[in-house]
Formats: sequence, structure tokens, C-alpha cells
Amino acid sequence: MNFLTLAAKNLLRRRGRTLLTVLGVAIAVSVLFSLMALNSGYEKELNKEVNSMGIHILAVPKGCPYEAASLIIHGGVIPKYLSDSDLKNVSLIPGIELATPMLMHQFMKKDERSGKSTPHIIYGINIEEMRTLKPWWTVEGRFFRDNETNVMLVGRDLADKENLSVGQILAVGPNKENFTVVGILDRTGDQDDQFHFFPLAEAQRIFSKEGKITTIAVKVDDVSQISQVSAEMEKISDIQVVTMTQIMGTIMNLAGSARSLLLTVIAIALIISAFGIINTLLMSVNERTQEFGMMKAIGASGLDIGKMVLAETVIITAAGGLIGIFGSIVGSSLIESFVKNMLPYSPRGSLISLNPELIIFALVFSIMLGLVCGIYPAFKSSRLTPMEAIRSGAD
Repeated sequence: MNFLTLAAKNLLRRRGRTLLTVLGVAIAVSVLFSLMALNSGYEKELNKEVNSMGIHILAVPKGCPYEAASLIIHGGVIPKYLSDSDLKNVSLIPGIELATPMLMHQFMKKDERSGKSTPHIIYGINIEEMRTLKPWWTVEGRFFRDNETNVMLVGRDLADKENLSVGQILAVGPNKENFTVVGILDRTGDQDDQFHFFPLAEAQRIFSKEGKITTIAVKVDDVSQISQVSAEMEKISDIQVVTMTQIMGTIMNLAGSARSLLLTVIAIALIISAFGIINTLLMSVNERTQEFGMMKAIGASGLDIGKMVLAETVIITAAGGLIGIFGSIVGSSLIESFVKNMLPYSPRGSLISLNPELIIFALVFSIMLGLVCGIYPAFKSSRLTPMEAIRSGAD
């Protein structure tokens, strides 16, 4: 009979205590694995979402640049505007490949079935310039032309949610003007799936914002020159500049605060699990001193007994690790929903990044935790002499 088989039989003799210890390890590993998967998925989706904008720099009205940039990314409306002259001045700066204006506005659309009105976001854009920034855009139907009137594109998620189709007519704006859906964007997987897109001039006209723009999206010739271009743009009196790197860095700093809280939870869970493992093993050693004495009396060495105790630890932690990882995978949607509510900003995509490397790391970590926790009980059991052990068990 090998050490693992003997260790398994010993653990099954104390099912209740073993089960509680395994569950303690499972909870700790589950929390650890979930955080690692979330950290990996969060950064991956955030990079994907920021990069999907196809923009290197955003020029926004002076005020709170990060708040404005965040609102712009997610379709929020800001109260200040830039002008056509600001656009002209930005376009003259060396090193800029493209500077395109955008106007964002909201309109309320009433649901005929529920009677409730919900806000819809309109992006006024120059379509050819936007397609240069986002060459991956494809469309069902067609793209509008910048000089067209009463036409729009809609994102795929919005079209599915509102049952919109190419050729459908929607009433938009303060005067409820009829606009025709000439195209539906193919799914992009980012915020563009949620918006209406109008020719810029039309968006300015229907909301009485002629000559006003919300932001200027800038693409530079050479990304290594972003700092120099940003410095030149900052010289324009009405403009504050936010780069996509700054936006991502700010969001990651905010998210880091929330992750610090989760790390604290992990540390507490690991400490509790470690003490649980040590307690279980020490109680097992104390209860089995006579058994260990008999084993030594018939020829087992202290090393053999130490190996058996360590084998018990490996079985406990491996089982706990597997259960914890499986539980995290099964409950990933619930974990993701919980964390999204905690984080100050969450990308739209899945935040759980499950990959074999993380699974292997979490399992190896759980086993290493068990080995560390099992060293002292194994050492203690291996030091018992046969007579001392038998006498102790008889008392």
C-alpha cells in the first residue's frame, strides 16, 4: 500500500473534519483564481475597448478632462463645447494625421409597449473620417454620405434591442423629425453597438448646435510623437487634451483600489485556510500517536510517517484547489456581475479570462500551500519514538 492510498484512507476515517478543511482551501483558491482571472480579463478588455476607438488623443473643452473623456467614450453628454475654429487650429498642428469632430447628444424615445421613455445617444460624425479611424466598420445596408439629410446608422445591439431594420423611420429630436435607418453596423463588441450615428451637420441642425462640437478625435502620424502633439494642442486656449494611455491609466488606478480590497479578502481567506489545514493535521497527529508508535515498532521510519502526513496534506489541498477552481468557473458569471458592481468602471466584454496557465497556477499554489502547512505536523509526527508514542496513546 503506497503513501497516497494510506493517506486517503486516513482522511476518510475523519470525513467531517476533512470535508471542512477541503472547503476552506476551496474558498481560498476560488477567491484567488477569480481575482487572477478578473485581473487578466479586465486589462485585456480595457485595452480592447480603448484600442477599438482608433483614436490616439481626445481634445475636450477645458474643465475636467478625464470625466469628459469617460463620458465621451460611453456616450455621455458634456455641457461644454468646442468650435469649428478649435478644429481648424488642431488640424494645423504638425504630426497629426487626422482630426475629426464629433457632437454627442441625447434624445428620449418612448417605448410603445411600456410607455416609458429611455435616453438614446446620437453621435454626429463625418463618416469618411470616422471610417478612416475605424476601418473595421462594416454595415448592413449602406453608410450615409456627409451631405445627406434625415439619415442615420445604428449599432447592432441597439438595432436588436429596438427591433430596428434598414429602411425603418424613427422620429428624432425636439421637432420629432423623421430619420431613415440606412445602415446597421455589424457587431463591433464595443460601445459603438449602442449608438445612433448621424451626419455631423444634421446632428448640429436638429439640436440647434450649429458650429459646436463635443470633442475632436485625433490620430497622429507616429505614436511616439503623442506627447509632443499633445503639448502643442494644449496651447490652444479652449482645449484640454487627454490621451488614450492616460484614460486607461486613470481607469486602472481606480480599479486598482477595488482590487486591493479583493486582495485583502484573499489574504484573509488564505490565512484562515492555512490555520485550518495546520489545525486538522496537528489534531490528526495527536490522535494517532499510538498508531504512529505501532508503525515505528514494526519498521516504519520517521521519514515514512512524515511522508504520509504530507501526502494527506497534498490530497486535502489538491481536492480543495480543484473544487475551488471548478466552483469559480461554474460561478464566473455571478462573480463577474459582483465585481462589475464594485469596480468604478467596467468594460462591456467578459471580465473573466479563463486560460490553462491560470488553472495550473491556482492548483499548484493550493498544493504548495498544503506542503508549507504540512511541514510542522509532518516533522512532529516523524520525531515520535515508538515507546513515547505508545505510552502517550495509552494515557
